[in-house]
Amino acid sequence: LEDNDFFNFKISVKSSDVFLAVKAYELLSKSYDYPLHLGITEAGGLLPGSIKSSIGIGSLLMKGIGDTVRVSLSADPIEEIKAGYEILGSLGIRSRGVQIISCPSCARQAFPVIETVKILERKLSHIKKPITLSIIGCVVNGPGEAAQTDIGITGGGKGNNMLYLNGVESEKILSEEMISKVVK
Repeated sequence: LEDNDFFNFKISVKSSDVFLAVKAYELLSKSYDYPLHLGITEAGGLLPGSIKSSIGIGSLLMKGIGDTVRVSLSADPIEEIKAGYEILGSLGIRSRGVQIISCPSCARQAFPVIETVKILERKLSHIKKPITLSIIGCVVNGPGEAAQTDIGITGGGKGNNMLYLNGVESEKILSEEMISKVVK
């Protein structure tokens, strides 16, 4: 391309092998100053492909390598876009929508965290403004996470949970009011 005086291009060396793709992009970034289009091609189905893409693309972006990305999944193309946004959002490169920080299920949770997160993901999916939301089912880990988010919920005893706004305790809310309060 250079021999033909053409310099307006970007290079992609995608592979389905995460290690091969990462190594190839690393070598290219040291050898040439052209934009690099990152991807793990034929990554697989939704979950395994998203994980492979996150590892490969994420590790390169963390090293400052890459200019554009493509997540290639054997899934609905909308899922590719969602996975790409999650990778960029997790690295703080691009923020859009509600980022939910939530805990797994455990014996300390005061409300059904997993179901609450599923409902809130659906009800808040239209929001484009970057917002952090923590949904932590107990008072052990909850206050620390809630102190670092725009909106936070921590589980409490007898259906009383704490709502945090901008990292500060705001009000106690009942479990049955939680979803509507967070959405509001």
